[in-house]
Amino acid sequence: MVPLLFFYADAVGSAGTLAISSRTICGISASTLPRTIYCTDIDESISTMPYLVYPNVSFDSVSAGTDFFCGLKSSRKVFYCWNGNPVNRKRVYRGSWVLSDLTVGETQVSAIDRSGNEIRWWRKAGLFPSSVLGNYSSLTSGNNFTCAITTNGTITCWGPLAGALQAGFSNYSMTTIVAGDSHMCGLDDSGFVICQGSNSSGQSYAPTGSPYEYTRFALGSNHTCAIMQANYTAVCWGSNGGAQLYQPLNGTTFEFLVAGGNLTCGVTTHTRSVLCWGSDWTNVSVRKLSLPMILPGICVADDGEECNCGSYYNSRSLCAGTGVICKRCGHLIPPPPAPASSDNRTNTILRIGLITAVFVMFIIMVVIMWLCWRRYGSNQVHSIELN
Repeated sequence: MVPLLFFYADAVGSAGTLAISSRTICGISASTLPRTIYCTDIDESISTMPYLVYPNVSFDSVSAGTDFFCGLKSSRKVFYCWNGNPVNRKRVYRGSWVLSDLTVGETQVSAIDRSGNEIRWWRKAGLFPSSVLGNYSSLTSGNNFTCAITTNGTITCWGPLAGALQAGFSNYSMTTIVAGDSHMCGLDDSGFVICQGSNSSGQSYAPTGSPYEYTRFALGSNHTCAIMQANYTAVCWGSNGGAQLYQPLNGTTFEFLVAGGNLTCGVTTHTRSVLCWGSDWTNVSVRKLSLPMILPGICVADDGEECNCGSYYNSRSLCAGTGVICKRCGHLIPPPPAPASSDNRTNTILRIGLITAVFVMFIIMVVIMWLCWRRYGSNQVHSIELN
């Protein structure tokens, strides 16, 4: 097995069903109850084959920071954090707040308190507030910053690096954002990619193209990846390739991507398996991990209130009958104009044929009238002259 070139680095970002921290990847298993979390090392030696973190706990989401993970329990009122193998586990929060969007930065942990419309922090080390009031979405964390989108699409950030990032997005109305170590990307309300922050390796060079051409971003230390909405294949930029776009697995379709350090992993569309690759665009080495089938999204209550754009196909089965996975709302690239139907072609041919027939009959009538005039009209002229 060819080793992936991997630098020990932080992993940050947003809540999901797969996360990366240093050399470890953890994901929430699909079609099982409880919805358990399995972890494995990128090298997958015998001692680090997939292992369960909390065998009897059902999880909603997982996120990763510097050498540790946090998982939100399905009740959304408890979350645990752990690191290492064997796992050093700790319950960080248990209470009455209903949490969502549990995200982990370099060291900080944050979540949206849905019961009180505020963002709360843990492990803040004096760098973040305890909580802030407001109705926020798309909560995401990086190294020394946490950002979210307000109801009017503006970006608000907290932490030592908050000022520069927030200023970079001040002229945009955003619909989604995802954080890397020191940069952040997302879509504005027109569907174009906007990236701000560190650009040392071209990771913040937002690709140009059509609106809503890219979706589901994953940001590492010095690279950025996204899914192309037209065919759901992955495309990346930054790190060794600078601003140049490259496709690590042309033809493989993904549900979503996650990144950490120089590593990117994705859950494939058809098998829900996990494929990972490094950010060296000149020598892309891909590895399939032996994790079980991973959920393609977070399971939510099947009450019709949380899924504004409908539910994912077969998601009730993937959530083991305990909920559904919401489809992501967004704009699709409009399809090319449909070719003319056979009925339309038939009608066009009939119209052309009818016009042609009328024209031919008109010509025939003109010819007949001319011949009659030649025969009878000329005789009358001669008769008049003779008389």
